[in-house]
Amino acid sequence: MGQFTMHSAIRGVFLVASITQLNKWLERVDTRLLLSGCFFIQVVGTALMSTFTSVWQWYVAGAIMGFFMPPVFLMMQPIILSNWFVKKRGMVTGIALAFSGIGGAIMNPILASIIQNYGWRTAYVANAIIAGVIVMPFLMFVVRLRPSDKGLKPYGYEEQTEEKTVTDSSVTATNSTQVRGVSREEATRSLSFAIMMVTYAACGFFAGYPHHITAYAISIGHPATLASFLVSLSMIGNVISKLSLGFVNDKFGGKVMMHTAFGINLVSLLLLLTGAASFPALLAGALLAGCFLSISSVATPLLIHTVYGSRDYTRIFVLLSLSQNIFVSFGSPIIGYMFDYSGGYALPFTVGIAVTGVAAALAILSIKTSKKLTWK
Repeated sequence: MGQFTMHSAIRGVFLVASITQLNKWLERVDTRLLLSGCFFIQVVGTALMSTFTSVWQWYVAGAIMGFFMPPVFLMMQPIILSNWFVKKRGMVTGIALAFSGIGGAIMNPILASIIQNYGWRTAYVANAIIAGVIVMPFLMFVVRLRPSDKGLKPYGYEEQTEEKTVTDSSVTATNSTQVRGVSREEATRSLSFAIMMVTYAACGFFAGYPHHITAYAISIGHPATLASFLVSLSMIGNVISKLSLGFVNDKFGGKVMMHTAFGINLVSLLLLLTGAASFPALLAGALLAGCFLSISSVATPLLIHTVYGSRDYTRIFVLLSLSQNIFVSFGSPIIGYMFDYSGGYALPFTVGIAVTGVAAALAILSIKTSKKLTWK
């Protein structure tokens, strides 16, 4: 099992390696061609897994699929939605990303049933076909990187009497107020950016915890059926937290939104830590654990707008995603090794509580030091 699951870590490594090429791809390749081509590779790779007989084949597939993941999994949510929405950006990001939880809640029992009745090889093929049929037509014929590609303005765009054309890598508009922010060059040379890199890495680490909910429940004596129920609870929490964080961002701003996410994170870890002695605490902790994934997928991308603005959002986001995705890939194995070392999940949960506190403090420091940067 350990050897097999390493293919996901290999996929993550190649994903991080190709993130640096994302800006070049965006500039040189039509959005529809780029997205549909990269997603087609995911579909074919998944279908081919039904024929694999040796673990090294999953490693090769993970490397290839990981390299072509960033356009689909980093563009579709934060970058494209950021371009299309000036107002209600947090709400639409939360809604869009909530469907990953909804999709997981729907697909997991379907694929589990296929595996039980027809085998895991058939499930791989079914997974590929379903994903291809649902997603490929939209990528090929509907999606656009910017509203200007269809002669439109972003939602919430407001005309000004004095117009000035501003063009950057993420937004093209005729109003400088729509794309105000810090340039990538100034941002990356700042202390704020260095601190934000560490904050992003910590938030990526949290993404490893949901993968251990099942193992944690079993380790404290609960049956596998209950463990599966806890995972479903976390998926529900994932949907609710994404919608909630988007609302808080639009209503109260990115700073309040980020610390709301850290607060939920902290409460979830404390509840899970006491879950062995209290069944209600275990249920509540599993529900709130859905926020672990929301921090890296919703909270941190929205925080960039608060700290650095929209001017060079895409290029800044891509760089910060490097540090985050390294820990997204290795967070789960690190937690697993802590379990192996200590013989339980008390150590991983305690470390998670400490990391939450450090990340919250770093986010505050990054925001404060960013005030020295020049917005244009």
